[in-house]
Amino acid sequence: MSVRELSRRIGVSASHVSQVERGLASFSVRALYNVVSALGISMDSLFEEVFSTDLTVPLDEVIATSEYTPLDEAGIVLRGTSRPTINLRSGPRWERLTAKAEVGAEFIEVIYKPAPDAEPPVDFIRHVGREYGIIISGSLNVQVGFGEAELQPGDSIAFDSSIPHRFWNSKASQVVAVWFILDSARGPDSAADAISGDFHHSS
Repeated sequence: MSVRELSRRIGVSASHVSQVERGLASFSVRALYNVVSALGISMDSLFEEVFSTDLTVPLDEVIATSEYTPLDEAGIVLRGTSRPTINLRSGPRWERLTAKAEVGAEFIEVIYKPAPDAEPPVDFIRHVGREYGIIISGSLNVQVGFGEAELQPGDSIAFDSSIPHRFWNSKASQVVAVWFILDSARGPDSAADAISGDFHHSS
């Protein structure tokens, strides 16, 4: 697929796609989901692999044959200093919490930079699946559909990801949240349909 065609499908300029390819820019959350849908790939495949695992036999065989295999080497434990990351243009940083890519699911920590009095993102996110999150620290603004809430440490949320939604930090302190995203089974056109169109909030 050409850069121009991808840019048309995800709604950004071809020059911006080219800058992302060269590591000079990054996508917004919405554009990132559009890229995943347009290319038919998993979100996990976009995480930067900052570690290597030398696993020479299947995981089930390792566990079955050796009780002394370190869990790091078995791909079960991921150290905090070795998390694959995605830095998004709109501010948040995603860190994958699994040592390996998970099929049909994403388990991530999301960090929002301090942003006193920040306005909500212009774009809403919408994709196939279901999301679950819990706030570890800070205060996160959430809008799902026309409903809004401010989540504090210990507060959690669960909702259908096909409902337009957006998150933002408007406080002077960083927000740390843990998120679990469960992908639904997708037909060839369902993912694209799920994120197409704009969602407008009328006050």
